Order: sequence, then structure tokens, then C-alpha cells
Amino acid sequence: MPSTASNLRFEVWGSPIRHSRSPELHQAAYRVLGLDWTYRRQEVTEEQFPQDFSSLAPEVGGLSLTMPLKEVILGHVADHRGPVDLLHAANTAVKNADGWWLDNTDWWGAWRTLQDCGGTAHQKVWLLGAGATARAVVFALAEDRPEHLTLVVRSPERARITRVLGETLGLSLSVATFDDLPTEAADWVISTLPGGVAPEAPGLARQAHSAKLFDIAYDPWPSGLATAWQESPHPVVSGMSMLVYQALGQLRAFIQGDSQERLKRENEVLEAMWQAIGPTPGADVAQPSVEE
Repeated sequence: MPSTASNLRFEVWGSPIRHSRSPELHQAAYRVLGLDWTYRRQEVTEEQFPQDFSSLAPEVGGLSLTMPLKEVILGHVADHRGPVDLLHAANTAVKNADGWWLDNTDWWGAWRTLQDCGGTAHQKVWLLGAGATARAVVFALAEDRPEHLTLVVRSPERARITRVLGETLGLSLSVATFDDLPTEAADWVISTLPGGVAPEAPGLARQAHSAKLFDIAYDPWPSGLATAWQESPHPVVSGMSMLVYQALGQLRAFIQGDSQERLKRENEVLEAMWQAIGPTPGADVAQPSVEE
């Protein structure tokens, strides 16, 4: 059931959190929809989470969760929806009359971003990293069916959970390390490394000749990887697009009670969200619109 209750407050939790653009996105949507809701950042560490979550004010209607809390919250809320259990991560917590429930909209944010750039079907994809965000990207890729996915990590052990997820979803998949990269050219390089880190990886920069870059990072921008791609003829896409789309999914959850159910006036909402953050970093790809 849609929620239009008055004077609700929503928050984004994580550490660090000062860089988050989520308040601008959510408040832009509230203005379009005429909701007198507020949204703010809250610095919350893994150690602080249990006490802060148990003592939330009654007017808080939902939370957006970033690292390191996407996995921490799973043990505090029993109602897991969407792909939360499969991904072992939640970025959205919603409170209704029956209590709290969790969802994950990161995968949809990644999927929509990739679709705006032509998708990954029948293409070779390198995915850098194997954490919670990487698992969301793997779930998104399973919707698109690339020809092959290579997980690139510092050690194969780090990729075990993400590798098993990809295999469970039926993806053609292999694991490589940063110090022993494949020689075959990729069509996409997707980085989920924190802070836009450009790893020491012989041969990675050569992929700029053949591959589009989607770097989940957006602050600082350009990231280290985006800088390495600056002479590339192929598009460079920042994580800002994923941030917008995952926020739209959260708004659907907060308002409609379902992250896959479109909002009323959703085209206007999404346009206002794009305008709120200004020009998107990595603007080789045109600013998209909501699907009809």
C-alpha cells in the first residue's frame, strides 16, 4: 500500500557518509510528489549499528544503507525480500505497520545503468572486486547474459561467494587475479573497488583500447580508473547513474511498498533527481529517462 504519511524521516547510514548524494536525490523526489518528508545523512559504524538501530525515532520510515552496513543489518531484520538472501546484502530498510523489511536495489541500479549503455549481452565482462556491490552487479549481469564474466580479485579465495553466486545464476565465469590478468580483450570493465582505486595490475590499462568502463565510484571523480581511461575511444560511466537508479528503487519501496512497482509521475521524479545532482560524471553516455 502506498505510504503518504506526514512528517516521516528517512536516513542514509554508513561510514564514511559525508560524500553521499542520496539526500539531494530523495528530497528532489519528495518535492515533485508533494511529500513533507525529510532525508539526511547519518554516520553509523558497524559497532554503532545495533544501538542506533534499536533506538530509532518513531518518525523514521526507512533507511538507505551503504558500507559497511549492507551485511550487518541482515541479522537485525527477519523479513528479507527480493534478492537480499541471494546477495547476502541489503541497501534498503523499510518500516511499515508490521515492522521492518529489507530489500536490495543496487542490482537494479547497476542493470539500468548498463542498459542505458547498450547492455552486456554476448559480450566479455571483467568485474573488479567481489564484495556486496560486486554480487549486486553479478545479479544484474545474469539478467543480461554476457558471453563470459571474469572476476578479477587480489586472491581467488576472496571471490568464492561471488563466484558461487554467478555459477548458481548460470553465468559463464572464471576468476583471475590482478597480477595475472587474461590477455584476451574485454568489452566491459566494471569496477566495484572502493574509492575509485586504480589497482596495480599489469595489463589493466590496455583494456581501455577495447572496453567501456563502468566505475561504481563517483567521489572523487575522475577516479583512478577513469583517469587511466581518459584517452580511450570508449565510454566511461561513473557510479552516479547507479546511485540515481538504486535511489529510485528505494523510493518505490518507501512509497509503494515494492521496489519494482513504478511511482506515479515517475518520469518527473527521475528528471528532478538528475537535475538535483547536476551533470553526471563520465558523461560519455547521455542522461537517460525512465522506461515507458
